[in-house]
Amino acid sequence: MRLLLLTFFTSLSLQAQSFYVLTDVNSYDPIVANMSSKTQAYSEEIKLLMQGVSKELGIDTSGHPSRVLVFVISDISVGETVGIRVDLELGEYVHRKDGKQAVFALTYKDTRLLAPDFKDEEDVEDQLADATEEMLEAFKLQYQEDNQKLSKEQKIFSHEDFATKMGYFTDYNAARSKAKKEGKALMLFMTTSYCPWCRKLENRVLSQTDIDTKIKAKFIPVMLNIDADSFPKQFAKSRFTPILYIVSSTDESIEKEFVGYSSRDEFLQLFK
Repeated sequence: MRLLLLTFFTSLSLQAQSFYVLTDVNSYDPIVANMSSKTQAYSEEIKLLMQGVSKELGIDTSGHPSRVLVFVISDISVGETVGIRVDLELGEYVHRKDGKQAVFALTYKDTRLLAPDFKDEEDVEDQLADATEEMLEAFKLQYQEDNQKLSKEQKIFSHEDFATKMGYFTDYNAARSKAKKEGKALMLFMTTSYCPWCRKLENRVLSQTDIDTKIKAKFIPVMLNIDADSFPKQFAKSRFTPILYIVSSTDESIEKEFVGYSSRDEFLQLFK
């Protein structure tokens, strides 16, 4: 049963990732909300780890800002087997589109599920330490990528302005006419206004200057809203967004198809 639990926990943990970007997060209150009776002794050490990473990133943790980065640690069970759930969450007040009132929302979330041998205190400590360190490292890497490395070569636009500012067509027929004239394929970026993975693709990949240059050298880029824009039915076979289609401008056949968010390295496979 414990082996089954470990396998289940591992499969869930591997799915943990954030579709939000961490731009402009310059302050928060680091908190450890430890509700696990088996790990209370490690709360202060985890808090010190959080403060160390925050200092390394240049994030202000003094005072009590309205934004919090919190480790939530709790006991969980499957049958008679007990484990530990560790969540790292960033909570802050955000404004809904066209809304005047701010609402408190989780804008980053990562999860690890552990199944240590609670009879072995060292195993409990090791697994909890490994998990919290890995989660903080993932947070740090994303923060650095979103705020530092990419910002030197990245344009930042809202979703509503993205197509205009980046020079993407929003009319399929006009884009196809341009592509036929230049002898290029179309790159269709299928999106919706409520797709967080689409925003991540816009902010972390498509807006990078070097990638944008490669796209426009090889393709005519088109950004289409599945819910609002007109396009051939063959490009609406799936509503999972984002979807990128590489389309022949001559016969409108789909040459390549990419479903879901792609990292920078994965996206660059388009050009090989």
